[in-house]
Amino acid sequence: MPVRIVNRESEIAQLQAIVASPPGLVILSGRRRVGKSFLLRVALDGARVVHFQAEEQPLALQLEAFARECGELVAGAPLAFSSWEDAFAFLDRQVAVGGPVVVVLDEFQYLAYRDQGLVSGIQKWWDRWDHENTPIVLVLSGSALSFMSGLLSGGRPTHGRSAYRPLVRPLDYRDAAGFAATGSTPVQLVQRYAVLGGTPQYQRWAGERALGLVLREIILTPGAPLHREPDHLIREEDEIREPGPYFGALEAIAGGKTQLGEISSRLGVGTPLVSAYLKRLQELGYVQKVVPLEARGKGRARGYWKISDPFFRFWFAYVLPNSSRLARGRVSEVARFIERQLPTYVGDIFEDICRDWVGRFSPLGASADEIGSWWSRRSDVELDIVGIDKKGYTLLGSCKWWKDPVGENVLDDLLEAQAALGAPASQAEIALFARVGFTPKLTTRAKNEGVHLLTVDDLFRS
Repeated sequence: MPVRIVNRESEIAQLQAIVASPPGLVILSGRRRVGKSFLLRVALDGARVVHFQAEEQPLALQLEAFARECGELVAGAPLAFSSWEDAFAFLDRQVAVGGPVVVVLDEFQYLAYRDQGLVSGIQKWWDRWDHENTPIVLVLSGSALSFMSGLLSGGRPTHGRSAYRPLVRPLDYRDAAGFAATGSTPVQLVQRYAVLGGTPQYQRWAGERALGLVLREIILTPGAPLHREPDHLIREEDEIREPGPYFGALEAIAGGKTQLGEISSRLGVGTPLVSAYLKRLQELGYVQKVVPLEARGKGRARGYWKISDPFFRFWFAYVLPNSSRLARGRVSEVARFIERQLPTYVGDIFEDICRDWVGRFSPLGASADEIGSWWSRRSDVELDIVGIDKKGYTLLGSCKWWKDPVGENVLDDLLEAQAALGAPASQAEIALFARVGFTPKLTTRAKNEGVHLLTVDDLFRS
C-alpha cells in the first residue's frame, strides 16, 4: 500500500527542520498505535539514520541489537558495545568521520529501565555535542507517557535540553476520515469513527473496508487484529504491573458504574487506589472525568467517569460482553446485533464530535473559554453542548443522531434548559445538530429566531 500521511505535516516539518540544522535533541511521546515510529521513519527518510527499536530485554542484548543497527553506518562491519558510553563514543567518532547522523532510540523507556545511568549519560554527551555544535540529532521516543513526560521535568538531566518535545495524539474525527474509502458519506464517516476512533493503526488495519466488513474481519473474529486489542494494550503498558484492576475499572465504567464509589465497590478496593487506577488510565487517554460546565466549577461534584477512546468504548460495550459467543464462531450474529444497536451507540460519539467541531472548527466556539456539557443536580435538565466564558454561557446546543428529521420539540426543550440556567445563559447562541436534517416548521422557526441548524454534513466542511 502507498504511504499515507494524515495530519502529521507539522510534526514532519519540525523534525526535518531540526535535522537540517543540527545538533538537536527531540523527546517524542505518544501512546501505543498512534504512529510514532511511522512518523519518525517518514520524517527522517533520506537522512543518515540509526533507528533503534528497543525491546524489553537485558542490557547486554539491547547493546548487541543497537550495535547491529549502528553497523549500517560502517557498511555492515561487525560492532560490539560494552556499555552505552561505548556506543555514544562510537557515534561521536562516526559524526567526525562521516558527517551528520540522526539517532532514534525508539521505546526509550525500555533502555532507561535497564540502565539507571543512561539518562545522565545522555545529558553528558548531549551537552558536549551541543557545546561543540556536533551535527547529531538524538531522538528519544516512547509510549510510557509518565516516564517520557518525566524526562522534561525540572529534576531530570534532560530538562531544558530538548529542541522539540511533541506529544503525538490520536487523530480527530476529520483526520481519521482520511483513511476511509473515497466517496464515504459523512454519516458513514461518523459511524466508522465511532467504532475505530482516531488511532491511526486501527484505521490502517481497517483500510477502506465498509463498516460491516470492519466488524467481521478486523474486530469480532477471534485472532483478528483488534479482537483483543484493549486487553493487550493494558497488559503491555510499561507502568501497569497488575492489569486486572485497570481492566476491571474500564469494564465497570462500560457497565454503567461511572461514579468513583461505584467503581470502587465493583472492584472491591478502596477509593484512593481506584483514583490512582483512573488517573493512570486518564493519562493514557482511555478515560476522562466529565463535569457539568458551570462558572467557577460549581458542578464538579456531579462529575462522572467515561471511556473517552471510541474504540475502547465500543470494545467494552460489544466485544467483551459477547466474547463467549464470538469464541464459538457466532461472528455474523453478533455483527448483526451490533449493526442494529449502532444508532443508539453512535449517538454519544456524535455528541463528542459536535463538541469537537464547535471547539476546533466553528465560529460558534470562537468566543468560548471552554466547551463541554451541562446537566442539573437531579439530571432532569441536560445540555449536550455548552460554551462558557467569564461572563456566562456563549452557546447552548442539542445533538440528535436520529434517522428522522428533528422537530420543534427539541428546540422547545433546549429553550427550557436555557431558562433553567437563568441570566448567565440569556445571551447564549442556540444550535441544533442533526443526523439527517430538520422539519420544515423547525427550519422556518429557526430562521426567524436566529437558531443555528447544523447537520452531520456541516461537520466535515471547512
